[in-house]
Amino acid sequence: MARIQPVLTPNELVLVDQMAALTGSKRTEVIKSALVVYHWFVRQALIGSRVVARKPTGEEVAIETRNLRSWKAKVTAWAPKELGVLAKRLAAASNPVEAARIKERLTRGFYGI
Repeated sequence: MARIQPVLTPNELVLVDQMAALTGSKRTEVIKSALVVYHWFVRQALIGSRVVARKPTGEEVAIETRNLRSWKAKVTAWAPKELGVLAKRLAAASNPVEAARIKERLTRGFYGI
């Protein structure tokens, strides 16, 4: 059986090496553990639960994942005019925290999520 190696960026490889050194385990075990966590998160999102995520701004957001299925039917992408208004606010923002919030809203509006 052929071995499948994940494609990791140099930064990801450094993190895997650091985690392996901290835990005293092999790199493969670190990657397996990361995949288990990813599988858990996806499963929680599909079967429904409450997931708390931390934004780059440090703000925590709780999402009731049982609602994720219904969001898909309700959400549509924003109009170009609305996105343009947000883009101008982002360009004018001087506070990095406010800029991050506007950028997140802009991204969500563009993709309709």
